Amino acid sequence: MMEQEIMEAINENSTVIICGETGCGKTTQVPQFLYEAGFGSNQSTIRSGVIGVTQPRRVAVLATAKRVAFELGLHLGKEVGFQVRHDKKIGDRCSIKFMTDGILLREVQVLLPSSNTVFISVNDVLLKRYSAIVLDEAHERSLNTDILIGMLSRVIRLRQDLYEKQQQMVLSGQSISPENMIYPLNLVLMSATLRVEDFISGRRLFCVPPPVIEVPTRQYPVTIHFSKRTELVDYIGQAFKKVMSIHKRLPPGGILVFVTGQREVEYLCQRLRKASKGVITNISKGDKSTEAAPNSQINSVEDINMKDISDAFETDEDSAHQKTDRFSSYDEDQYEYHEDDSDASYDSETDSELETFDEDGNTLDKKSMENSGNLVDVLGGDGNLASLKAAFEALSGKNGLDSNPEGQEAVSINPENSLEQPSAPIEKVSEGNRGLNTGALRVLPLYAMLPAAAQLCVFEEVKDGERLVVVATNVAETSLTIPGIKYVVDTGREKVKNYNPTNGMETYEIQWISKASAAQRAGRAGRTGPGHCYRLYSSAVFSNILPDFSCAEISKIPVDGVVLLMKSMGIDKVANFPFPTSPGPTALVEAERCLKALEALDGSGRLTSLGKAMAHYPMSPRHSRMLLTVIQIMRRVKSYARANLVLGYAVAAAAVLSSTNPFVIQYGESHSQTDEPKRDDGSNPLDSEKVLNKKEKSQKRKLKELAKMSRAKFSNPSSDTLTVAYALQCFELSESQVDFCNENALHLKTMEEMSKLRKQLLQLVFNQNVHCDVGQDFLWTHGTMEDVEQSWRVASSKYPLLLNEEELLGQAICAGWADRVAKRIRGVSRSSEGDRKVNTVRYQACLVTETVFLHRASSLSSSTPEFLVYSELLQTKRPYMHGATSVKSDWLVKYAKSYCTFSAPLTDPKPYYDPQTDEVYCWVVPTFGPHLWQLPMHNLQISSNAHRVTVFAYALLEGQVLPCLKSVKQFMSASPDIILKPESYGQSRVGNLLHKFKSWRIDSCGQLRKIWEDNSRALHSVILDWFQESFHKHFEKLWSEMLSEVLLEPQERFPKRLKRDKRKK
Repeated sequence: MMEQEIMEAINENSTVIICGETGCGKTTQVPQFLYEAGFGSNQSTIRSGVIGVTQPRRVAVLATAKRVAFELGLHLGKEVGFQVRHDKKIGDRCSIKFMTDGILLREVQVLLPSSNTVFISVNDVLLKRYSAIVLDEAHERSLNTDILIGMLSRVIRLRQDLYEKQQQMVLSGQSISPENMIYPLNLVLMSATLRVEDFISGRRLFCVPPPVIEVPTRQYPVTIHFSKRTELVDYIGQAFKKVMSIHKRLPPGGILVFVTGQREVEYLCQRLRKASKGVITNISKGDKSTEAAPNSQINSVEDINMKDISDAFETDEDSAHQKTDRFSSYDEDQYEYHEDDSDASYDSETDSELETFDEDGNTLDKKSMENSGNLVDVLGGDGNLASLKAAFEALSGKNGLDSNPEGQEAVSINPENSLEQPSAPIEKVSEGNRGLNTGALRVLPLYAMLPAAAQLCVFEEVKDGERLVVVATNVAETSLTIPGIKYVVDTGREKVKNYNPTNGMETYEIQWISKASAAQRAGRAGRTGPGHCYRLYSSAVFSNILPDFSCAEISKIPVDGVVLLMKSMGIDKVANFPFPTSPGPTALVEAERCLKALEALDGSGRLTSLGKAMAHYPMSPRHSRMLLTVIQIMRRVKSYARANLVLGYAVAAAAVLSSTNPFVIQYGESHSQTDEPKRDDGSNPLDSEKVLNKKEKSQKRKLKELAKMSRAKFSNPSSDTLTVAYALQCFELSESQVDFCNENALHLKTMEEMSKLRKQLLQLVFNQNVHCDVGQDFLWTHGTMEDVEQSWRVASSKYPLLLNEEELLGQAICAGWADRVAKRIRGVSRSSEGDRKVNTVRYQACLVTETVFLHRASSLSSSTPEFLVYSELLQTKRPYMHGATSVKSDWLVKYAKSYCTFSAPLTDPKPYYDPQTDEVYCWVVPTFGPHLWQLPMHNLQISSNAHRVTVFAYALLEGQVLPCLKSVKQFMSASPDIILKPESYGQSRVGNLLHKFKSWRIDSCGQLRKIWEDNSRALHSVILDWFQESFHKHFEKLWSEMLSEVLLEPQERFPKRLKRDKRKK
């Protein structure tokens, strides 16, 4: 690889962009170049900092760290370290650190000063521990990487300026301690595509455009085969046929198949395993049938078996008549994947998948759509028999044409310029190879939710006679190189999660990949030798439909977390931050609206104390708001014995809401390898297969019942989140966590990740005291982390939370999702005819115009509360709410006040004074959200100064402030109620009283106490005027009591009332 050119560019420039197709070795070699050039070495002062290397995926971090350590002959975990979430292995003398981009991002979350400011950092915002940063896979445009690029562009300039200033200070004779010395930082951006315009165009990101080094691909030529026709529905069935065709007819070599999600991966793996067994079983039968072929009635031309050619081409005459307006997920044999059945909260490129049930809980069936077509009819009759013969000769190795199992159009990738063009054949299929590749298939899945041990299986050597088949999502598209792959089958699709910032609606769509992604996938076939990529779409689709590049992630997700991060770093104008691709104006406006609803920003868009505390938690602002609300509420509760259990469940709830839904039946993991859908290969099923299908249906029914029983066991009718939190507690307390998940239809890896995240968040709660900018209101005071863990780990045979504790946690969840509120719709007259047929509860969401639905799998489906908040609104065939929690109407006013509109203060009921808060309140009728839902009458603190003084004066004479006045109301000349009537302001006793109260701004007992401490006779005459002359001789005694009571605490003045109010709460 071009070591000299790369290192010369790095030595001469602070930022370098390296472009190289998959397989050029940049991921493993560039860190080694830096290490061998002295970066990360204590022997070189200016380069003594660690070499930091980021990857977008944790599986790539582990694999590349292991490989680099091996090639350098260093120890993994010592000189070469790695860090991912929940796992860290770094030695004291670490020279190269591999990490996910999110890990590095957390190290730079403090205020960035201007370039002319001398910087003193406690959190290493300048990344002084690093001498070089390598951001790999920059072409993927992940959110974290885009933010890092923008931030590092500033850090590089800042470190360079500070370095030059320090050198001037040294030259002038000043001394600087070694620990305060700052040296320049080198940044290396590595991309697998030549789309670097976003990085070098304009001067917002880099003042001087960095040089771009193009590294030639270190791989063998790859021949691209396009399908003559594009299957728009049953692309998984086409992938199955393609793999089996390659296995039966082409030389040895691994096969990598790209599909869209975990569900498709597991299904195709099962189907291939079953087909592999059938191939092995029929080897001997195939030999006999070959001998009998001349006597058969199979149509042949010039001794060419037309059935073999038809099987090889595997064209489908019905595909042209199928729907072309959408993609279908696979399930073409027995189980249609119905969009509405997904009750998982999906995340990133892989999904937590469900068994296929409809909304009524019934398994969905569908007849197969695969029908074998007549090859001669498809290709135009006898006129094309010469072409058929040539194609057959290519399959049987009779000429020098490149082997092609389906007679597809073929071009090759030239590794010199990565252009696709017609190519001469690169290999032949010898006659001796035909029929030798019908051994077993070693079929392995690969997706992000797969356990790490299972992911590493793809790197193991296969046995002699076996062929490796890896069915993967786009996790295998970049970063990882699977050894032995010679054939790539590309369905051309990916599952993308799209987000609508205006209404918070999320949709999962299966759509075409980009041309850049297609090139990445094809490149996986040329790592160890000449390879082939079979694209299950035509060249016309590739040229006219596939976009050149994928959209940056920042344009497809909510950016409220990005805005909070920028604000916490002192970047007030987020739109001016040098993103490689800036988020849209609408997304930024909606993000600020969301953060204001969460009270992380004030009305002017400035960070509040709550927002500062939220920024310290590595999670969505919604989740941190929920967690901090619990801490705030519990700080106001003194000596509560179960406080640590409440915090334990709050942390668990935050972990639950940050993870996918574990209550899923994994299609692949819930079945044995033999319990698979019936093969649709054109042959009649055997009796044994019919028996297996019956057993399979029976097993699916049992699994369905198991899932229902599991949900019922942990179900909390008030919250889906608390339901999963209880399951998490039971999971951690179980003797065998694997058995626990199997018995309760839970996803093991999701539960493990959730458990690790819970422990990490609990540590964060107790580490907040190290942050000087976190207020005391957000620190836990009821116990230590060990106390919380001990309370959490106490087993309970029944649901452990009390009703008031559930409501407290419900309030916290409401605070975090205050803008995602839905109100139950009692009638269905406004619904469409299709929606009226859906047997589930309907709601109207605050930010959505159409009707939304509560999923039948929700724990709230039986209680159907009037109001609820949801964590996710997922649009499938209909919009369904996930992660629902019931809320009370008064919580909406308390935690979503920005969405409320209040009526004028009501005169009936009258305003009142609350001694516990020492505030005066009025009653109002609130309406909520753009739909103007009318909420029940609510009490509200009076904001008007004049009105607040008036109500306090009334409350004082009513005896609501000082109880001694309540016993003498019968001796007053007039009822205190007239103070609240504007027409009474002309009366002298009313006017004089209000004049004194307003001039001294007396609107609370505390203010009244201060006035009387300065002057004990203040207000004496104006209050005396309210009493009858016959009572004047007793007034001095009353006045003494008033002066005594004003000094008492609220619980001393109103002991019975406060106890009663406390019991109600």
